[in-house]
Formats: sequence, C-alpha cells, structure tokens
Amino acid sequence: MLKFLATLIIVATAGFTQAPNSVQPYHKVGDTLRYTVVFDGDPNFNSVMLYFSTTAAPADQAGLGQNFSISQTQKLGSGKFEVEGTIPGNIVTGTYVLTDIQPRIAPNGVKDYDAKKFQQSFEVENPIKYEFPPLKSVTPK
Repeated sequence: MLKFLATLIIVATAGFTQAPNSVQPYHKVGDTLRYTVVFDGDPNFNSVMLYFSTTAAPADQAGLGQNFSISQTQKLGSGKFEVEGTIPGNIVTGTYVLTDIQPRIAPNGVKDYDAKKFQQSFEVENPIKYEFPPLKSVTPK
C-alpha cells in the first residue's frame, strides 16, 4: 500500500497576487494552480486529482459552485507528480481548502487521500454577482 507523503509546493501562475493584509494566497477565477504531490515508492498513476472546497456562499452568488478540482498531471520522477489546472469561472468567492487527493490507476483504480492535514488554503475572488428581488407572492388560479 502506498503511503501518501506530502504536498510540497503551491505555485499559482496567471495573475498570482497577494491580497492586502492577507496571509493566504489570493487568486481570481481563471488563474492557474500548480501543486507538486509526492508519494512513497514509484506508483504507476495515470492521473492525480486535487479537490478544493469552501463552506460559505455569498448570497449574491446563488447558483455558483462551492468546489472544484484540478487534474492535469505530469509525472516528474519516482513518486513525484505535478498537478495543475485552472480555477473555474462558476465558483463562489471564498476561502478554498484542499480537501482530497485522488490518484488513479487504469483501468478503474481510485483512492481518496484526506488532504486537510496539509492545511493548504487560498482566497478566490469571483466578480460575478446576481441580484434576485424578494419574492412577493404565489397565487393559484
């Protein structure tokens, strides 16, 4: 059984900035996230997926998602993988946490690793806002 070791690096490209007075990385939708993930041994993974989630949804972003994943995988060496992807445009503004890492072995092998222990988080800003008026009434005819 492979033992998951560590998420080593977070690097964002395409607009990486630091929010004022913030200790967490700050991103906008469309930014690219890149992580290096290391496992014991030399697993023959076809891909590695990283899952991110937030728990808070602003009221003016009803209908947008609260989680996303990245999965573009490149093997860098023995047990070492680079995983990257773009922050999608259909998610809410908020603090996102790396929750799961899911390597895959063809044809159907999948394992979920709990990634919360690595405490990787970042802020995402999405400028999309929706204004729904208050519901006034509903009357049967």
